[in-house]
Amino acid sequence: MTTAERAGSRIWPSLLRALTAVVALDGFAQAVFAGRLLAGSYDGLDAHALNAIVLAVGILTETICFALAWRFGSGTARPVFVGLGLIVLTAVQMTTGFRAILAVHVPVGVLLIGGLLGLVVQAWREPAGVAA
Repeated sequence: MTTAERAGSRIWPSLLRALTAVVALDGFAQAVFAGRLLAGSYDGLDAHALNAIVLAVGILTETICFALAWRFGSGTARPVFVGLGLIVLTAVQMTTGFRAILAVHVPVGVLLIGGLLGLVVQAWREPAGVAA
């Protein structure tokens, strides 16, 4: 294994851990903004709508990073497929949110938070192929 390969195998886990943690925290912020809206603050709606776009970009970014880690690092394919599923859920979430279909929007939001937490757990596990 070359020096560059060793450096790459050390960089990916750190990058993915940081990125998944930030995106998961943004997912929790999204739930807080929804709670503010339900409490009667219409400013919460603006924050919730704006953060939906930020969260979608974050989910797309972390999925791309998991795919790159899988291809060039020591990552596995599973988080890539979870990320792709989260991208689909995010599209459903944004569509139902902007159309105010709350009967679908709220449960899909819960699924998204669960998926984001799953990616955090995956990122903090020992990457496959890295010597202990």
